[in-house]
Amino acid sequence: MTTKMYSNEDLRQGRTDFNQFVPVIAHGDSWGSFGSLPTWLTGSLFNALDFGKDVGIVNYAMPGQLLRDLPDAKKFSKFNQAMTARGAPNWRALMISGGGNDLIDWIRRSPGFDLSQRILRRQDEWQDASLGVARYLSQSGWTNLCEELMEAYVKLDALRDGNFAGMVIITHVYDYMTPRFAPVIGGGSNAWMAPAFEMAGIPKGDWNAVAHVLVDWFHDFLEHQVKARIGGFLVLDTRGGSTPAAPGTTGVSNDWANEIHLTAQGYKKLAAATCNATLTALAQTWTTGEIAASDTPPAAAGLRALESALRESGQASPKSAKAMKKAPDAPAKKGKKTGQKTATKAATKGAKRPR
Repeated sequence: MTTKMYSNEDLRQGRTDFNQFVPVIAHGDSWGSFGSLPTWLTGSLFNALDFGKDVGIVNYAMPGQLLRDLPDAKKFSKFNQAMTARGAPNWRALMISGGGNDLIDWIRRSPGFDLSQRILRRQDEWQDASLGVARYLSQSGWTNLCEELMEAYVKLDALRDGNFAGMVIITHVYDYMTPRFAPVIGGGSNAWMAPAFEMAGIPKGDWNAVAHVLVDWFHDFLEHQVKARIGGFLVLDTRGGSTPAAPGTTGVSNDWANEIHLTAQGYKKLAAATCNATLTALAQTWTTGEIAASDTPPAAAGLRALESALRESGQASPKSAKAMKKAPDAPAKKGKKTGQKTATKAATKGAKRPR
């Protein structure tokens, strides 16, 4: 099956073919567009996805975009128009690639920021060694970053519910990157995470473990906080789907083009290992063109089909949109469930949370 990428200009000029392709809209960062130049080397996760049928994605993702900015109608007016304009396609899903740049922004913040506004601790702030590599991290900073990201998801949820209530929102985690001085090929960047880890004085032998904890915490946030707050939300767990880069390398290594982006083949491998089976089950009820008359919105029916498939395979199933939906005025800090501590403990893989 084919996943065809369209631009906003294609949509505006009527060059989309939604009589043949299922309409999906997407927004986000470089994992959804391309992982920096050269595009042929890095590709993107969205390009690598297989839904089991022909899907056309009108894509607004670009490198460097922050999740906290995605709902902003002024910064992303074209995306907002595509979600709200009369005559817009009946989008079956909103795909979001986001959160990574926001995390990197907080990681890079200087020691002059208050501890609650950065992720990395100064050496004089490190906690007891019994906490493992989590002793290098600010829990209050992580909590505030998550609140910032939650606000963005709540706004995206409102945009979805106000226009395409039957649409499912799909996002992904990231994979376990190796912090290393591997910047964009031919670019002026000096990598993303490694310089910040070095400046913070974190021992190089702990860099990989710190990166793993942060990716696991991000998964925990999406799966146990965002999903509890908004309905019709599917998280693709992309952790562990690729071969990590070797520590100390400065260029292409295994499935990674640079420090935080995979090669084109790496994204295909990741999608096949962690995304495509779930997306194929979800998209069973998706149709091309206009949504057929039905008492059941296609997204909701797709989620039910996915739940059934996951139950048969013994995997954990996502809740239905109706069951997941909470009161719209629920505060962002709510949404923690009984058992979240257990999930969090598992997600950090032995690293205790700092205070």
